[in-house]
Amino acid sequence: MTHLLGLPILQTLPGWPEAYTPTLMDMLWLVLIIPFGIGAVFTLFILGPTWFRRSHPSTELERS
Repeated sequence: MTHLLGLPILQTLPGWPEAYTPTLMDMLWLVLIIPFGIGAVFTLFILGPTWFRRSHPSTELERS
């Protein structure tokens, strides 16, 4: 029973398809690119209206 407490099997079992080994680019997509893209979208939705208002002067300032 003590063998069940050890490390799990690190080899593919016979009759099962080989496990996919992720490449460096796969890991970069998962760890960096996708989270950065989600953060960019949230930043655009949250700060975008403020940036847009600053880029166009207000009409009230032009009248005075």
